[in-house]
Amino acid sequence: MPESGQTPPQTTSTRYLRRDSLQDLLERLFPGQTDFGIQIKEDQWSFTAPRIVETAELDSAQDD
Repeated sequence: MPESGQTPPQTTSTRYLRRDSLQDLLERLFPGQTDFGIQIKEDQWSFTAPRIVETAELDSAQDD
């Protein structure tokens, strides 16, 4: 089981999503937390968060 009650790393496509937009979204969803371990690997963002971030939430952070 992951430490600190966090979910396993999640991934999302980098298409239409910048790192700063993803960071801003995660900070809005999880106030007081800033370290999400955001990394890019093979055109996918990888991050950890206290719960699964839903597709609709990620879509709201996409850059047109």
